[in-house]
Amino acid sequence: MPVLKILGAVSRELLAAFLLNFKVIPVYVIIILLVKAQYSRQIGLNTGHLKITRRKMWEIFQETIFFGVVAGFAAGFFIIYAGIMLDVKIYEYLLMITAVMLLFDIRYVCLAYTGGILALASLVFKIPGIEVAPLLAMMAIIHFFEGLLIYARAGKDYIPVYIRSKQGIAGAFLTRRFWPVPLIFFAFSLQDYNTMITSHINSIAVDWKTFFTPAAIGTGAMILGLDCAVSILCYTDMAITRRPERKSREMGIQFLLYSILLFFLAALARNMYIFSIVGVIFAIGAHEAIVLCNRYREWHGTPMFTPVRRGIRVFDILPESHAQKIGMEKGDIILSINGKDVQTEEGMAEALSRFPTYVWIDAVNAKGEKKKYEYRCYPEGMNNLGVIIIPRENEVTYNVEYFESYSILKNLVKRFRSVR
Repeated sequence: MPVLKILGAVSRELLAAFLLNFKVIPVYVIIILLVKAQYSRQIGLNTGHLKITRRKMWEIFQETIFFGVVAGFAAGFFIIYAGIMLDVKIYEYLLMITAVMLLFDIRYVCLAYTGGILALASLVFKIPGIEVAPLLAMMAIIHFFEGLLIYARAGKDYIPVYIRSKQGIAGAFLTRRFWPVPLIFFAFSLQDYNTMITSHINSIAVDWKTFFTPAAIGTGAMILGLDCAVSILCYTDMAITRRPERKSREMGIQFLLYSILLFFLAALARNMYIFSIVGVIFAIGAHEAIVLCNRYREWHGTPMFTPVRRGIRVFDILPESHAQKIGMEKGDIILSINGKDVQTEEGMAEALSRFPTYVWIDAVNAKGEKKKYEYRCYPEGMNNLGVIIIPRENEVTYNVEYFESYSILKNLVKRFRSVR
């Protein structure tokens, strides 16, 4: 098993790409700035009158870069081990497609769409050097790690929002994550093979059995160059009928299954042309189906977080709050505080207005089970549980479609119309 050899080669290529590859560096910086702008829009979204920032922008930004690089490194190992070889021009093609897709909707810059469109164009227009099977395999591996990231980060960095549903006002959780991912792969060019090898900073001797046998090996060449490109993974989710952590885990599992099936189709496409067509259709269609079906299920299902006739429903719990410390959960219904019935946020504030040092709360959880929470906070007492509730009436609801999708083209049209 050439594990150490591949790890070393991927590490060298990744380091060289970020330090010396002037095709990768500016694109990566632009993607980072784009991601930063999207996160800034998210942080600017508050629930109702509460001005709450769950996490600092810099913390989210650091995690985004870190997990993107880790996912790219891990994916690069499996891409090289599998022997996935692509034309060096794939980077330019992906950039052009990404720029076009960004005009329509930022979620379409995901590799499932950009890579899928490139594979489709290769089938239709017979683009020299673009082989569908290895391209689909690379997309499958990248999305496998996207599924892992979604599953592992379930319930993190969501935004609670109020929406207007068929049942009236309801609570929902918006999750939007971006990961700039470096793509490392075997590279070839239609130029002279010796020239191609010397043009790469990094190369590796392939002395193991690969799943996708690079074409250059068939000619007797045993040393292949590595190249690096940059892509972006985009995950947008809205949880209305379920808790955000459960919804994200389900989506993560769906993307894992999607990636496994896509890799299987890519393997079949090596020798059977028909599976190249099936694989391309599946890559784009199945990814879009996952997104649209989950969105339909949420918007047409029964909202989980709605007002109640008696008590007040807990919509979200703030980090490091008293409510979190006593173990309250999303969906709990607070009936009384220190023996006083509460029906509104003002009533809850009144019950805690004298900074009691001992608090007991009678509640009912989402399953209808009675709960009793007790909290001692000597000597300062407390006057705020640290919860966001579902009000019975609220004048503020959010156009979540604005945050679910972002289209440069649509915004330009709106600005042009407003000027006229």
